[in-house]
Amino acid sequence: MGVSEVYIYGDKYKIKTEGDDEYIKSIGSYVEARMKEIENSLHVLTTSKVAVMAAFNIAAEYFMLKEEIQQSKEAIERLERKLDELEVNIG
Repeated sequence: MGVSEVYIYGDKYKIKTEGDDEYIKSIGSYVEARMKEIENSLHVLTTSKVAVMAAFNIAAEYFMLKEEIQQSKEAIERLERKLDELEVNIG
């Protein structure tokens, strides 16, 4: 297990990970960008409020993507059933 250093909102964090260092740094950059976006759009002054709002927005994105994945899986399953029906009717 390695340690990656990321800087988020002016603070350094050491992240213990088995992942790729560049990947971890890209995640840190994403969080940093989201926090700065929140700060600029809402003019929130405290770091903790910026962090909570960024976490909320990132979680909202996650849940939206999770729902899209579920809908895609269901669409694929419907298509697979149709293909199976066609194979039965043809064969």
